[in-house]
Amino acid sequence: MTKIVGILNVTPDSFSDGGKFSSLESALAHAEKMIAEGVEVIDVGAESTRPNATPISAKQELARLEKILPAVVALAKKHRVQTSIDSYHFATIQKAQEIGVEIINDVSGLVDEKIVDFIAAKNLQTILMHNLAIHANPDLVVNKNLNINREILAWASTKIAALEKKNVRKSQLIFDPGIGFAKDANQSILILKNIDAYRSLGLPLYIGHSKKSFLDSVNISGDRAEKTLVVSEFLVRKNVEFLRVHEVKEHFALTQTSRVIPSQERIQED
Repeated sequence: MTKIVGILNVTPDSFSDGGKFSSLESALAHAEKMIAEGVEVIDVGAESTRPNATPISAKQELARLEKILPAVVALAKKHRVQTSIDSYHFATIQKAQEIGVEIINDVSGLVDEKIVDFIAAKNLQTILMHNLAIHANPDLVVNKNLNINREILAWASTKIAALEKKNVRKSQLIFDPGIGFAKDANQSILILKNIDAYRSLGLPLYIGHSKKSFLDSVNISGDRAEKTLVVSEFLVRKNVEFLRVHEVKEHFALTQTSRVIPSQERIQED
């Protein structure tokens, strides 16, 4: 069954909810709300990776997380909900693991060897995401003349083999094709249409499509939130293991019903 990963951005500049949950009180309130709505993983991030976002240091990231992350982890454990840390900074990942975070979500594609060695030593569940640059950049995309799914699958196969040589077990990994990262809208749509192809990797799949700009090019009616739900319905039916979303209640409901949203069929047709 698909697990819903709820987004908790403790950032001032994330594209959808920047500044909403930067205080301890607002972050905990949002975490409590997501838990009540059925979230199974809370993904905490303190640095925006939206296009044109300003990178921050590990020190700045840790300062944003100092009070919030321990409180959220404690709350989540109380309710038997997992937590993940959305970071590519080794110091942040190390601290998060000490606090009790269970899943590492490194959007860089595990380029830092210190992080690779750390997740191997600690046997941490880790999301391996395809990316060409840490921050989304509309000008840096996979060559549009190439088959996007073949390119990502080739990258993933090579990366998994390299990680296994570094003593990372394949059983630790979850694969994220990186919707919106180094892909244009058409490429992101092609990934979703062909999501079954990624089963060849033998890993659970993780999709972060919520409210992203590529949805403006999806040929169905509605705003980005509504289109997110339609795409999510399609992915639930494809048995994708993890969906990373902003709105938990509506997405959890998708996992509990066999209801068909008629427009979801058009994801395959258009």
